[in-house]
Amino acid sequence: MDGYRLKEFRKSLQMTQKELSEKTGLSLDQVKKLETGRNRLTSDKFREIKMRLGLINNNSENPLRMMIDYLRMTFKNIRDIEYFVETILFISYTNFVSVASGLYGYNSSLRFGNIWILYYYDAEARGNYNLTLQLSGQGCREMELYFENTGLTWQSWLERSMVFHEDTNITRIDIALDDLYQGYGNGSKHFQIPSIIEKMNSGLIKTKQFRSWEHVGGGIINNENFDAPDDKGVSVYFGSRQSSLYFNFYEKRFELAKKEKITVEESLEIFGIWNRYEVRYSHDTAQALVMKFIEGYDLGDMVRGLINQRLSVYQGIDEKWGSYIPDEKWQRLFGNVDYLKLTTQAEPYDIMRTVRWLYYQVSNSLALVKEYDRIVNRNFLEDILESGEITEVMEKRLENVRTQYAMLEELELKKQFNPTILMD
Repeated sequence: MDGYRLKEFRKSLQMTQKELSEKTGLSLDQVKKLETGRNRLTSDKFREIKMRLGLINNNSENPLRMMIDYLRMTFKNIRDIEYFVETILFISYTNFVSVASGLYGYNSSLRFGNIWILYYYDAEARGNYNLTLQLSGQGCREMELYFENTGLTWQSWLERSMVFHEDTNITRIDIALDDLYQGYGNGSKHFQIPSIIEKMNSGLIKTKQFRSWEHVGGGIINNENFDAPDDKGVSVYFGSRQSSLYFNFYEKRFELAKKEKITVEESLEIFGIWNRYEVRYSHDTAQALVMKFIEGYDLGDMVRGLINQRLSVYQGIDEKWGSYIPDEKWQRLFGNVDYLKLTTQAEPYDIMRTVRWLYYQVSNSLALVKEYDRIVNRNFLEDILESGEITEVMEKRLENVRTQYAMLEELELKKQFNPTILMD
């Protein structure tokens, strides 16, 4: 496990190296060596540090975390895009950069990090002033940074947006329910996604209104499941991508491990997510969900209720009475009547995709050049680094980083001086 994971973890707790040392009993030198990679940070060591802080994963009481993980909405007859950006998104228009785009039939777009605005540059000639706002999962996290800065919530912002323009259409919204990791040695407490395949084939899952289902991946069901033959995990889909409702249930820990190029065990310790249950609402169902949400209906109840309405999951048949026995682990997730809070996780825009590519695809070549320079007494590596130039587009991306990180630092300072300001 890379040492910077410990550094990120420490910073998320707003601790200095000295404070982490004092609270965990590690020497300051040990903390520094672990963070810089001079001492190897293992999963066991990372887990031990969290235990000493009293932060070991134990989510048995509240196993699910709910987040909005995608949003696409269309606003009609928007003639002043700058006004729209600054009064609806609360973002300075100058932060956006123009990008050519053919998404959804539009011919132009504005982008700020992972927040996209799609529109027609020739709207007047077309007589079409519609624009579409698109937020990916990371775009939602970046948008939540602005919510915190303005004191808004998803509910209040969506209500404000719908009031701003009555014929606004929500064309898609994805709700992610994360089954949070129960801690090392507790894999058996989790519902296993691969078991859905077995249950579907043996008649222990009854579906309503779905015409099709499919799965990607499969294999032996392992309660801890730290290893898989293809390291991809299992994904199960109900419905079609073109339908108004689409379920995607998958082993999120494998996806994160593959993306970050770490082990599944490390993924669990760092991100704390076992499975993800994703519900995609499109067109009329998306509009109806959001309208009920802003009217005050409980989002968690609506999403869990929909899953229970469409899927009945059983663990077997009672031999005496011949009745189906509900699956306890499934009921723990979706039969729970406890309040399920909509979680926000504000994160600024970053360039970690580029950093990861350099780290895993280029670092070995750079090490080769560095050693070659030493042997032949040349400076090719230095020349390579100095030959690079930051383009106008790159500078805009860096400005996005500066803007959002400055806002995040300002919010963290506010929380230090005002304990009532808390991040969900």
